[in-house]
Amino acid sequence: MAVDIDGAEYDKMVCLSLDILRDYGISAFPLDILTLAEHMGIKTIPYSSLAAQTYAELISKPGTEKGFTIAGKCDNGKVTYTVYYNDVDMTRQACRFTLAHEIKHIANNDFLKKELTEADEQLAEYFAKCLLAPQAIIIAERLSTPDDYVSHFDISVTAASIWFGAVEKRKYRFGELHLFDPEKEYLEEIGYGW
Repeated sequence: MAVDIDGAEYDKMVCLSLDILRDYGISAFPLDILTLAEHMGIKTIPYSSLAAQTYAELISKPGTEKGFTIAGKCDNGKVTYTVYYNDVDMTRQACRFTLAHEIKHIANNDFLKKELTEADEQLAEYFAKCLLAPQAIIIAERLSTPDDYVSHFDISVTAASIWFGAVEKRKYRFGELHLFDPEKEYLEEIGYGW
């Protein structure tokens, strides 16, 4: 069920995704999400590496069907994160999306909350699209169909269709080539010279 979220919260997700792309020097797509997670210090564990009984328990537990994150602490007090993701029942694109979703929860410090809200989850879905298929790149590359999104970003046809609709609404509202300042900065940093 969708909840009403202030537009500024979505803008924060765009900026957070661009900050991550910038901080880790990402300019090539499709994004190698596993390498990004590794560089961020996030351990990733595919369900296919788990014992059969553990896997069966996970997929039967609500909220862990696609994946989840466990936060822990090292001896030095530093917080560590391990993301488990369901590579058994999901496509490669769905796994990539799940990992991006979990990265939002980590990068946004969502684990400091007692419980994640529906808004947190909805924003994580939006963030995942922003991280995997930045609208700035879509506009700069002049990608014009959902199929372009699929091939350029390695996202699912469903995700590409939804994101395509969002980009088209944006173009209608702001113009075909309009970019916001954080997007311009990111493109300039990666050599587009926008």
